[in-house]
Amino acid sequence: MYSPSLTLRLTAIFTLIMALACGGISLILYNALRSELVWRDDQTLINRAAQLRQLLEDGAHPASLPLYFNRMVDIRQDILSIRTQHEQNVSINHTGVTLPEMSPTPFSTPPGEQQLHRWVNADQTEASALSLQARSQEGPVTITLARVARERAMMLEQYRQKSILVSLAAILLCAAISPLLIRRGLRAIGRLSQIMAETGSDRLTHTVPLQAIPKELLPLGEALNAMRQRLSTDFIRLTQFADDLAHEIRTPINVLLGQNQVALGHARSTEEYEALLEGNIEELEALSRLTENILFLARATHHNIQLNKETFLLHDVLETLIDFLEPLAEEKEMVIELYAEGSLTADKMLFQRAITNLLVNAIRYAPDRGTITINTVHRGDVIAIEVANTGEALAEPEKVFERFWRGDNVRHTAGSGLGLSLVSAIAALHGGNAYYRHEDGKNIFGVRLGG
Repeated sequence: MYSPSLTLRLTAIFTLIMALACGGISLILYNALRSELVWRDDQTLINRAAQLRQLLEDGAHPASLPLYFNRMVDIRQDILSIRTQHEQNVSINHTGVTLPEMSPTPFSTPPGEQQLHRWVNADQTEASALSLQARSQEGPVTITLARVARERAMMLEQYRQKSILVSLAAILLCAAISPLLIRRGLRAIGRLSQIMAETGSDRLTHTVPLQAIPKELLPLGEALNAMRQRLSTDFIRLTQFADDLAHEIRTPINVLLGQNQVALGHARSTEEYEALLEGNIEELEALSRLTENILFLARATHHNIQLNKETFLLHDVLETLIDFLEPLAEEKEMVIELYAEGSLTADKMLFQRAITNLLVNAIRYAPDRGTITINTVHRGDVIAIEVANTGEALAEPEKVFERFWRGDNVRHTAGSGLGLSLVSAIAALHGGNAYYRHEDGKNIFGVRLGG
């Protein structure tokens, strides 16, 4: 599907605006000029009629009025008609226009615009007339003055033609110059595009120079800088994740490879082969769990997991988890204390998985013969479940929920470093978060969820 360029679109818009502006201005000026000419013609007609009436009242003979009329008018478009009671009527009309029947204005009424009679002739020219009564020494006289606006029509026609020509010239000039000016104005977008085209993994930390782009493009430049910053952070995380994943997978693979190579070095008994297969199964199960956890984290990050929410009592669910993990705690002579109340609406299986990870983490890394405490804290509609155990504060608390991260004191223990990442992902799926703090000699891990 064809999509016109931005230059073409802006040119069309500017040309349309210019056409509307020229058309509107020309129409306004034309109407203003026409109104002014009509007003002047009307005033001229009224003044002449008043002068002729005054001449008659001052004693002029009706037969002498054409002399005055010829001096003050253009006989090619002005008409004079004088009707008396005793003498022959006088008429000066070289226009070929027949005057319509009109009621004359009485003696006592001064002539004005309201007494004007207007009409349009057969040749589409406008005409106006004024008829009024006057007193003379010979008796009442009816004076009719008219003007056929032929010169006015010619003047307006010439003005209209010139306006159209000037408007067309302005529109064509706008259509010709607009692309040049638009391309010049869009150079900043070209420079911005070039900067973005040069974006690479080694240049993500280089920001777009905002001082070099126009003010209108500053939001775009700021958005691009924010995008580069996010890409840089994500690229670093992805690189670190790939390194950690390769490290985690390499260990079980090397174990499997070494065990099998040793086993194939010489003949083995059935018991030895069975022991080898059992070891291989353990390593493969560890790889399977690692793969499932990574897949779960990937789906959770994109919110591609359907939650089956239900309401349950916190004390009952947590007590069940404690019973399940109690043998593991007894091996280290640890005690788990539970202080829980209230109910929670969440995905029960995912909630159990998150709390199990927190408890296993506490049992695995807390000192022997210690006490693990589970508390629930209610703040409005938010419920926090905290697992606390004695221990030294972590050296890098901001990294505890990152994938594959493990503290220096636990790097050589079992686990892949994904447990707390899973806790954080499950909390985020429920619209909450996971957190850590060290308080009164205790490491406290918790999840904050909506009630």
